[in-house]
Amino acid sequence: MKKPVLINSVVLHIINKVKIIRTSLGLTTREIHKILDLSDDGNILGVIESNYKPNKYNDKHLNKLAIAFTEKSFELGHHISYTVADFYPPADFEEKMVEKIVVKIEPTELAQTGVLHLLVVEENDPFFDDWHTTRQIAEYCGTKANKPWSSSDFTSVIESAVRKGILIRKSEQEALYKRP
Repeated sequence: MKKPVLINSVVLHIINKVKIIRTSLGLTTREIHKILDLSDDGNILGVIESNYKPNKYNDKHLNKLAIAFTEKSFELGHHISYTVADFYPPADFEEKMVEKIVVKIEPTELAQTGVLHLLVVEENDPFFDDWHTTRQIAEYCGTKANKPWSSSDFTSVIESAVRKGILIRKSEQEALYKRP
């Protein structure tokens, strides 16, 4: 069995922080790839978020991510401004070599956009292989996140997911959604 590589604890903190914010904002690795203006001939984000490769973000990446995360946050109505400092640990953080174990994000840690993204994109949850109403999606996501969400909590989140191509709508007459 493969063992995770050893990396600096600060580097691991940054990788995990970026993944948590990226997921909570509903950004895919493909969108991050475009934000970072990376060449199309590799999956650098998959490598960065892999436990078995030593790859990491650099400060140029973090600057671009801070700007993009801020824009997305305002677009979603969260109004959070990010800076590179948001990715780094506190000053008293112990710097040492650790196994690179990238966090697995749980739905209970996220709001609606993040939960929908996590289940549809990151976890490829089979629930989204079939057609569902907004109410059914809200209830399912709420069950996974242990939160009492209703369809009104997901209307704009689902509309955004449809615009991004993460979900498709059955027709203008039928408000049923599933993964493409």
